[in-house]
Amino acid sequence: MNAPALRERLPVLRAMLDEQLSFGELSRLLDEEDDDALALARRVLHGPLADVLARPGKEVRARLVAYGYAIARRPGSPELPPELPQLVEMLHAGSLVVDDIEDEATERRGAPALHVTHGVPVALNAGNWLYFWPLVALSRLPLAPPVLAAMHAEVSSTMLRCHHGQALDLGVRVHEVSPRELPAAVLLSTRLKTGSLLELSLRLGALAADAPPETVKALGLLGREAGIALQTLDDLGSVTSPARRAKALEDLGAARLTWPWAFLAESADELTVRSLQRALASQKNLDHFLDAFRAHVDPAWKRAPRARLDAAIARLREHLAVHQPGPSAKLESLVRDLRTLEQSYE
Repeated sequence: MNAPALRERLPVLRAMLDEQLSFGELSRLLDEEDDDALALARRVLHGPLADVLARPGKEVRARLVAYGYAIARRPGSPELPPELPQLVEMLHAGSLVVDDIEDEATERRGAPALHVTHGVPVALNAGNWLYFWPLVALSRLPLAPPVLAAMHAEVSSTMLRCHHGQALDLGVRVHEVSPRELPAAVLLSTRLKTGSLLELSLRLGALAADAPPETVKALGLLGREAGIALQTLDDLGSVTSPARRAKALEDLGAARLTWPWAFLAESADELTVRSLQRALASQKNLDHFLDAFRAHVDPAWKRAPRARLDAAIARLREHLAVHQPGPSAKLESLVRDLRTLEQSYE
């Protein structure tokens, strides 16, 4: 993210955080009037949260909310509340804090992970707080009650799906899944864990524009497919790029369900796949295993996620051609943004 974009982002987040943790808001929420008690309650949360929210990310989800709104907007649509795009980023930030604890990661976005600097209990509480705060902030947006109710349902169901995906990521080891089941298992994990938040982003934007249900669905499907495609390219890139060897070793060390395994299960014979699974399960030297595993990776596998993204864009274009005829500059901006993200995994 460039400096102007970061400066634009941080005041919104900091203003939202400061308002939520203001004495007035805390007094209402905690049913407490003692200033000293409120100051203590504010301090123990504000420090860790200000730390994690100040770290710049790609802001993909916030941009998708804005794209969903701009594409679905019609005459008479309400204005997009500036806080709405940040709500999905809050959910994402919370998931990163919790993921880092679960993965025992030591770094996030160029700085020590929150549980490293503040301890696991404080980080875990802060991450969970970030799951609930967006629901409170959402209820206060200047949108019609039916729209807010629909958004609340979207956020709640998305968080359940994300946690199902995380359960698969944490609880299923790649060598425990039969080669025949691997592609479906990897797809389900990716769709739930990664695709869900991108799907939510475009759906929230469309809901804010009071779009018809079929348009909300069409935009959401693009978000889901984009999430799957980008995660696929990320998984493949970690194996094929020497610069990302550490990430590949991390995934292999945790025996995660990743896309190289799914493609291998589809292209290689079952004996080869099972042999590699057994080798991973008993492997002491992951560096050696990675080199052996990489020999089975076909660069042509990258065509599949690109084809997936192409198909999803085409479906949305077809939908808009029927329901919102005419050129859509906003859609083309979204497509260019997705293409840039796609190329970043080269």
